[in-house]
Amino acid sequence: MNPVPHTSLTCGSAYHGVGILLTRFGDAIDGRRPEDVAGMFTADCAFVPPTGEAIRGQEAVETFYRARFADPRRRTCHQWANLQVLPDGESRADVQAVMTTYAFEPAVSESHAQLRVGKVLGRCERGEDDVWRFSEHRFAMAFPLSIPLRP
Repeated sequence: MNPVPHTSLTCGSAYHGVGILLTRFGDAIDGRRPEDVAGMFTADCAFVPPTGEAIRGQEAVETFYRARFADPRRRTCHQWANLQVLPDGESRADVQAVMTTYAFEPAVSESHAQLRVGKVLGRCERGEDDVWRFSEHRFAMAFPLSIPLRP
């Protein structure tokens, strides 16, 4: 078995920003900030959200999230685990992480919260501004669950 190349995400490493990108991404969605979410993608990105519909470009990502946030009652909480960064030169890296999302989506159910567990597979690029962004981001669902809300 060949070892998977990976790198340290310790503060100060060249790839530390990839971990920060994931954290900022979840925070921007949970904070309902579509313009911030879109800013975490390259101009020509490819994004495949949980709905499975491929989206291309920052503007399309922002439009997608504006629609998701249309219901002010919709809330989410993103959590990350098992982060792996696979370097490809100094300004590119593949990323894999387990993402768990807790969501209350009234359009789906008024009585249950949704729990989605899956893997994010992505490609990140560090721009001239030294900020990491997604050039590709795909969420592969493993467990779509429903949790009853208390009465």
